[in-house]
Amino acid sequence: MTKYDKILIFIVLIASISGIVAVNSAALNYNNLYAEILINNELYKKYTLGYGVDETIVVESEYGRNVIRVDNDHVYMQESDCPDQICVQMSKISEPGEIIVCLPNRLIIMVTGESGSIDTITR
Repeated sequence: MTKYDKILIFIVLIASISGIVAVNSAALNYNNLYAEILINNELYKKYTLGYGVDETIVVESEYGRNVIRVDNDHVYMQESDCPDQICVQMSKISEPGEIIVCLPNRLIIMVTGESGSIDTITR
């Protein structure tokens, strides 16, 4: 192995590590996270996640009643009057693209995000 082979290996390693660090930091660099509540596929409300947000939202529509909890950077369904209660059993969501759906009440909660280096996740 010559001196130039060692230099080439060193350059390739540095480039690989730099690429991995850049991709990982870009994937986690969401500037704004939002929780969007849709009823019958129409936007009902949009909440900014984080920044110490602590709120309970009661959504009453012609389809039913849901109680949604926004807890700092997480959102979850606290109560629902739907018969199956699947939406209440779903876990908290906090990452762009995650959703909670209550089919009987035609309600969707989705987390969306904006980033300078990754495309915005939209509906």
